[in-house]
Amino acid sequence: MNSLNNEAMPVFRHFSHEHPLELTNFSGAGTAVCSACNIQIIAGRDYYTCRACPFSLHRPCFNMPERVQHPADPSHDLNLLITPCFHCRACGHQGAGFSYHCHLCQVQYHPLCLLMPLAKRSHCHPHELHLKFSPPYGDSQGFRCDICGNPGSNHWLYRCEACELDVHLSCSSAASAPNPPLQPPAVPANNQNPRVVNHQRSV
Repeated sequence: MNSLNNEAMPVFRHFSHEHPLELTNFSGAGTAVCSACNIQIIAGRDYYTCRACPFSLHRPCFNMPERVQHPADPSHDLNLLITPCFHCRACGHQGAGFSYHCHLCQVQYHPLCLLMPLAKRSHCHPHELHLKFSPPYGDSQGFRCDICGNPGSNHWLYRCEACELDVHLSCSSAASAPNPPLQPPAVPANNQNPRVVNHQRSV
């Protein structure tokens, strides 16, 4: 994304939108919703907006890397797209807005799902839970969450191998001990976390 010289106010380009964007501060008058994550923009926060149409981006969404790699699909790049509707391979829920897409596997992910920690602690269990990208019982069988008791599907889960404890992603978040704040995907140590391949694209 590049800033373009303008006498009145700098404008910015983002690959997902055809019009130039301006960086401004949301006053709180009316509502503004981020086109990437569909979450309302909070009053007093800086964000990017389009004067020509109702398109806005949070600053973190504007700066999402265009391409990442993730242990869920270590051989392929995941490319950032803006999609009217998609089905997240990680959590199984519908999404709209930005998604990371593998064009070879034809799967898509919520950006926040890719930021789930690979291991976490839970108040409900003495051992560390590890992120698994499919149930250990075969994709067609799914699993049953040992926290809420409801069935899970063939999507991601947290698991303690020693105790054979299976937990929904959402249940693990509700039951987790505090984790450090989520950071954008970054170059990892020892290739254990998502890796940025290319941070930005100029238009």
